[in-house]
Amino acid sequence: MLDVGLGLPILVPDAGPRAAIDFARRAEEAGAHSVWVGDRLVFRNQEPLLNLAAAAAVTSRVKLGTCVLLATLRPPALLAKMVASLDQMSDGRVILGVGVGSRADDFAAEQLDFEHRGGRAEELVDILRLAWAEEPLKYGGRFYDIDVGPVGPRPAQAHIPIWFGGSAESALRRIGRIGDGFIGGSGGGPDGFRASWEKIRRYAEAEGRDPASITPAALIYACVDDDRSRAEELAAAHLRHYYGPRRTDTSSFLLGSVDECLRVATAYAAAGVRTFIIGSVTAEPRYLDRLCDQLLPRLLQIEEVAAR
Repeated sequence: MLDVGLGLPILVPDAGPRAAIDFARRAEEAGAHSVWVGDRLVFRNQEPLLNLAAAAAVTSRVKLGTCVLLATLRPPALLAKMVASLDQMSDGRVILGVGVGSRADDFAAEQLDFEHRGGRAEELVDILRLAWAEEPLKYGGRFYDIDVGPVGPRPAQAHIPIWFGGSAESALRRIGRIGDGFIGGSGGGPDGFRASWEKIRRYAEAEGRDPASITPAALIYACVDDDRSRAEELAAAHLRHYYGPRRTDTSSFLLGSVDECLRVATAYAAAGVRTFIIGSVTAEPRYLDRLCDQLLPRLLQIEEVAAR
């Protein structure tokens, strides 16, 4: 069973102040499973949890996900309260996607050590789970030492799913051990996703976990345009804006006509992707409409084929 979510365009070059609000409403109307936001600190994007709170106010059904939140940039007790509040306000629609981060300047802005950020993220997840259970927040770890009473509120969900991004071996091992889901990137294409997912499955089995309990998802950027060269240029402009001039490869994106996009998406589904997170490379309304009106219905046809 495939799910198709859409990324809210808050990290693209032409993002406007209401991009997340307007597109979240549009995505729900189109039948998307979920909407997702990315995270950076030293960048001109809006704050992702505030974006999802705004999206929660104008939607009633779609899941609300972070793809991915740089969770350790936030104090753990405060983050627990923020995420639980969002889950309450949205009637249990939160999926918390967590990444350890790859930009040293984001950590420097919060005066945090860039090293050992993976271990810090694992401790933070333990603290979140304690806080959401409304247990006294007593935790003594390598990176966090907390001893206070319960931190509320209790989330609407009994278990907020925590998905992890990342491609390093340590990240894949972590997902196999404690992750509820895996968010792969499109950098390695379908073959790269398949290789990472197979490793996660093996790590999960080694921990005595059923790999089927982990949701395999992928963030894949897309631009629907019958003029493929125009779609490629918009995608390249997004990469230059977000990653800088050295990242230019768009070969694993969904670009061009709907049929061209579907060929690549089908390869991702065959590689094991069960939740598509389709990220637009622009906030231009006509391109967002094409994702909703033209691409989304065809992606759901892949779901029907997979179900048979």
